Amino acid sequence: MSITATISKPLGQGYVQVDSATKSGYKRYYKVPHKNAKQFSTALVKQDKEMNLYSNIVFFSSIFAGVLGATAFTKKMDSKVKQFLVNSASAVVLASLTTLGMNGYIKKEENKLMDTYKAKEIYYRS
Repeated sequence: MSITATISKPLGQGYVQVDSATKSGYKRYYKVPHKNAKQFSTALVKQDKEMNLYSNIVFFSSIFAGVLGATAFTKKMDSKVKQFLVNSASAVVLASLTTLGMNGYIKKEENKLMDTYKAKEIYYRS
């Protein structure tokens, strides 16, 4: 799911607010220096699109790797139900681990982007 990033309002002292929103309605707000705002909003959208693509590739690859890896060990099992359960469990475990790892990587890349453009996230109470 792609995001949209817009420069919404000036915050004073050379800063502006950049709003990012998903199609489902989740919004995040950033305080960015005025000179970096356009570049930040463009980079934010690009990074979100890339990270979604990488996340999907890693997730589905880990499922296939889990099933194929477990198949090598379950070939000699006599019960097809046991084979299915072991293959499914290995796919779920490997997908969960790679999802956790990918979330850490995405967070690190997001922090790097925010440091590059000197942006800070704004948290509003509703």
